Amino acid sequence: MPLIKTNDAKCRDCYKCVRSCPLKAICINSSPDNVQTHARIIEEICVQCGQCAVVCPQKAKVVRSDLDKIKAHLANRSTKVVASVAPSFPIHLPLSQPLVLPGILKKLGFSYIGLTSVGADLISSEHHHIDKQAPTISSACPAVVNLVEQHYTHLIPYLSPLVSPVIAHGRLLKKQYPGCIVVFIGPCIAKKGEILSDNVKGSVDYVLGFTELWDWFIDEAIDFDCLENTTFDGYIPDKANLFPTEGGQLLTTSLSTDIMDSGVQTVTGLENCINLFDNLYSLNENQMPGFIEMLACNGGCLGGPCGVTKDDIYAKKQKLLHFYAHNKLNHKPDAQERPTLPSTDLTRGFSNRKVELPVPSEEQIRHILAQTGKYSTQDELNCGACGFGSCREKAVAVYRGHAEPQMCIPYMRKRAESISNQVLTAMPNAVIIVNEDLIVTEINPAALKMFDPQSRQIIGQQLDRFIDPGDFQLVLREKKAIVSDFCILRNRTIARQIVFPVENMVVGIFADITKEINQQEELLRVKTQTIDRAREVIKKLMTVSQEIAGLLGETTAETKILLNQLIKLMQE
Repeated sequence: MPLIKTNDAKCRDCYKCVRSCPLKAICINSSPDNVQTHARIIEEICVQCGQCAVVCPQKAKVVRSDLDKIKAHLANRSTKVVASVAPSFPIHLPLSQPLVLPGILKKLGFSYIGLTSVGADLISSEHHHIDKQAPTISSACPAVVNLVEQHYTHLIPYLSPLVSPVIAHGRLLKKQYPGCIVVFIGPCIAKKGEILSDNVKGSVDYVLGFTELWDWFIDEAIDFDCLENTTFDGYIPDKANLFPTEGGQLLTTSLSTDIMDSGVQTVTGLENCINLFDNLYSLNENQMPGFIEMLACNGGCLGGPCGVTKDDIYAKKQKLLHFYAHNKLNHKPDAQERPTLPSTDLTRGFSNRKVELPVPSEEQIRHILAQTGKYSTQDELNCGACGFGSCREKAVAVYRGHAEPQMCIPYMRKRAESISNQVLTAMPNAVIIVNEDLIVTEINPAALKMFDPQSRQIIGQQLDRFIDPGDFQLVLREKKAIVSDFCILRNRTIARQIVFPVENMVVGIFADITKEINQQEELLRVKTQTIDRAREVIKKLMTVSQEIAGLLGETTAETKILLNQLIKLMQE
């Protein structure tokens, strides 16, 4: 499974993930049946900052989880499982007493719970002993390292050759407890990818986000009120616990934290990091800072995507400073001395992972723009609704197969309105739309012909000028549709009508059935006349029959008398 995957069933194609990604590392493609579009992470250009998972309103971005594997190792008990906990835990987990965390992790089966700030302390000390080229770019944030390796490869020589605090602490734990399973617990998604990087692979086995950890606590139905504060294992640094904050690395490394010092620079937020890289060479050599602390999340690791609490960055910073100023994390009398690692365990290499994407010609861009009705510069709105900074930028993405022409919201809206207007105009039935004041706001040609063929000023006038507004008023009050199979309008038109509400408007559709009714009346008249004529024929027929029967009866009687007289005469 990729590090970040889209759940297609939840995705609603709102493009918010595209808008939030400065690198546009999200591909929008239609399904083979061209009915449903799907958002997919473009792994070769994604720096794994995880912001798309944070901003998705449908929670359709799924981050790969190793929780089941971690639980399996804990259940096995044949292998020592140790935890490296990010020092930002007090502000990312909604614990009223943050120091109950080590005790909870022990109950879940972890054998050792240390602070990742130990690794931050190690690399901060090593920083003063390495050869570095100014400006030195911090390599503590894996998303920033990905940004350089994938998009700004010319800056690789300026990356600090030091590993991140997570990797440094993982290597220390591996040396202290050979064969152990190291699990980092923190607010970062990029670290899930970092531990699999070829340059540092094997230092940390699994990464567990604070959100995953909290869900685990909920599943275990842990009663936090019944727990007591405990302490972390091993050495507890001091200043390194503030490493997650903006400027924390400068403080830990004993560099200047003066924001007016031109020798150092602190940059947080992926967009700000990109802006700095884009404009770094615009500075003169004597204007270059000696060290640049860079963190991809706004506010540093305090803005990490796997945090549970919803406080703003400024509140989190104040809480973190207050926590470490007022809590003694290590009150053990046998507290360990500050550990060390050889320089070889604290350094790393970097790789050029840039993927060259195809670049369209100007003619190809113009052809793509024309598909959404953009034939000139004036047609390019550059509204950014699709997620891209400009229409041309989106056209390039379309050429690369990362976007679709239909992502242009103004064009699709104009097209939808055009189609709806065509349908409304072509409808044989009369359609009239009024607002909540019963003022006509829209009318189609069929309605104009039905209600007032001599006037062209129906829109904007009161409905009662043309028809009885009673049904419209009732629909406005009750918000229910009214269907009438037969009604007579003021102009004597006979119509079949349906009146229904649409938000704060009412729509009336009228089908002229006057001709149909007249035809039915004519048919009824013909039927009545036919029946009357048939009755007259039957009456005449009966009269004739009766007359014939009368005459026939008299003749028969006379014949009978004559024959009887003849018989009698013959007998006689």
